[in-house]
Amino acid sequence: MILAPQPCTRFDAAARERIFGGAILVIPDVSEVAAFVDLLRDRAQAAFAPFDPPSAQQHLSRDDLTRRCVTLTKEVEGDRAVASSLDAMLIGLGADPATTFRDRLRLRIQVSGGDLETARPITLPPHRDTWGSNAMAQVNWWAPLWPLDRGRTIAFWPECFDTPVANSSAGWDYDALIASRKRGEATYPLLPRATAPEDLGPARPAIIDTGAIMAFSGAHLHAGTVNTTGQVRLSFEFRSVDVEDLRAGRGAPNADGGAPRMPLHWFRRLGDGASLADAA
Repeated sequence: MILAPQPCTRFDAAARERIFGGAILVIPDVSEVAAFVDLLRDRAQAAFAPFDPPSAQQHLSRDDLTRRCVTLTKEVEGDRAVASSLDAMLIGLGADPATTFRDRLRLRIQVSGGDLETARPITLPPHRDTWGSNAMAQVNWWAPLWPLDRGRTIAFWPECFDTPVANSSAGWDYDALIASRKRGEATYPLLPRATAPEDLGPARPAIIDTGAIMAFSGAHLHAGTVNTTGQVRLSFEFRSVDVEDLRAGRGAPNADGGAPRMPLHWFRRLGDGASLADAA
């Protein structure tokens, strides 16, 4: 069954309250979102030229496809103009630039038939983001660059929002992950995950239009669908926290998280880049 996000016109305190209660929202028709999507589409089209990005893997060798994907993600995620446009988009959606902090942009490029052999897996297993961040006021943002279908999108278990799910969060630590990467090791798990995914039942894929953006709690259990469509999925995501929510203790329920710390330094204020760790 397809999951239909609830419509929302503006990201404000009322929208965040709905999100903390378990709502998965979709905000359509915001000019700043359309401009940001167009910016990333332009970058993707240049990276995969002369091929259309969704069908690029049908024309490129796996090595060439991998090289182009890695180059594109590094260039986009490290570009200051892209970062400024992302801040403008979030403000256009209704976020208060004085109190809103976000983490870094992630461009996701999921090919059909299994992830590319890179340092960043794309088809993530069932997880809650709050198992790692421990920030129950965290809002996740996700949007496609080209049209989706149920075979290449993000999927949710909405009935698990406030229901305990067995997971590895208590034994996972972000600092340990970073230390292992610095040593050149790839054995430490990228994120905490559900330890009995076979008990969860089927996930519900979510499909939104290109130019719309989805906002949901970091406490929602979600995963990437396995792509077998023959087409590449290109999407972007990031996370935000309003410091006033954090100070007031507002956020989603913590049904089962055991993260040992709250790495607030992941989040930087819109515009000036101040750390949430210093502002909370």
